[in-house]
This record gives sequence, structure tokens and C-alpha cells, in this order.
Amino acid sequence: MAEGGAATEVWPVWLQDQRVQRALEWADHVQRWIKINLYGLVLHAPDPDHMAAVAFAVVYEHQASAALLVRHGLLGSATALMRPSFEVFVRGLWLQWANDQELAHFQKGHDTAVPEKMISKVVQRSGVQRYADLLDTWSRSQKTMHGYVHHGYQSLIRLSGIIDTPPEEVVDLLGFSTSMALHASLETVDLAGRRVPEDEVATRPQWVADKQLEIVAMLRAMGLVQMLGKAAPTPPTFADDDAS
Repeated sequence: MAEGGAATEVWPVWLQDQRVQRALEWADHVQRWIKINLYGLVLHAPDPDHMAAVAFAVVYEHQASAALLVRHGLLGSATALMRPSFEVFVRGLWLQWANDQELAHFQKGHDTAVPEKMISKVVQRSGVQRYADLLDTWSRSQKTMHGYVHHGYQSLIRLSGIIDTPPEEVVDLLGFSTSMALHASLETVDLAGRRVPEDEVATRPQWVADKQLEIVAMLRAMGLVQMLGKAAPTPPTFADDDAS
């Protein structure tokens, strides 16, 4: 800081990149869509399903926070939200399929199972095969997401200023965060289709179909959906991870 003067903020170069700005625009668009379409949604559901919806709301909160942090150049804090975002998404799925003993254990404040076990139980009990893709995401990305939270070497070297953070990594970070919010939205809409208030029995099915189409359209437009089905969200990987 210059003597007698105000501190001068130095914004990272990657924040000026048009690809990063476009990813931030998509993040804002998804946030607005969620607020308009999902906030205040009524579910005629038992407590575990309500808690699942709350878990998905935390995913939305992490996505909004990550975008805000990136916009202010706070990349270390933004990346630290990736693993908790993934884990609370998995917990939201698990809550819908947990048995009474598991729920009682959770309600007493004890830890749930590790993500891979929760995912395996969801796949087995729900019969929904697309959830199995999450196992692959976790197995391939656990180390990377752990590094985001605890800031291993690849994280610190970028934050140190010794090397520049490639804009592509920031775009991938925002893409992962936004894809998590969209996948959580799909699950919330699916849950809403199964837990319908009596006064919406006639209208809810069409609403669910419309919202599913809108979410998939956003995933497609962002390049986050596979041609033959929904892609499991995958967090960005530091460029040098494979070499380290």
C-alpha cells in the first residue's frame, strides 16, 4: 500500500477472460432460474424427503457462493466448496432411501457413511442406474476434491502467484459448481413429482415435465450433458495433477 494512499486491488488476469465471464453469466442464470422455480416449492412429504430437499438447497447455496467468490478473485475459497457440494448432494439422495435405523443414527448427530457407501446404497435401493455414475465421479475425483478443501501443493502454487491459474481451470470450476446445482434441481423436481400436495395433483405432473426439460436444456447448452443421458458432474482437475 502506498504511503498515505488507499490500497490498490489487483484483480487476477483469469477474471478478465471472456470464457470465465461467460461461465459466470451461466452461473447467474442458473441461480435466477432456481430462485424463480424452486424456492417455495411445496412437498407433501415425510421428514427425510424434506431434509433431502434442504440438502439440495445447500448445493444451490454453495454454487451461488462459489460464483460470488470467483467474481471477487477468491479462488481458494471457491474451490474449497467443491467437495462439500458433492457430498451434500449425495447425502440428499441417501436421505430418500435410508432405513429407519440409519435415519435415527443420523438424527442423533452421528456421521453418515462415506460417499461411496451412500451412493452404493442409493443405487441398490432405488434401482436408478444413473446414480452409479456418481461412484465413478467419486473414485476419480476424491483426491482432487480433497486437495481443494485442504489446499495441497497444486492449489497453493496457484494461489502463491508463482504460476498463473489457467482460465480453463476457473471455467471448469464454475461448470462443476453449476452442474451440481442443476443436478440437484433435477432431483428436487423429481422429488416434487413424487410428493404432490392434494391441490396440485392435476397440475404438478406437467410442471415436473416442463421443469425437467428446462434443466436438461440448460445442461445441454452448457455442454454438461452426454448425448445418451445425463452426465455425472465431474470437478475440475489441476493441470499438473496427473504429473504429480
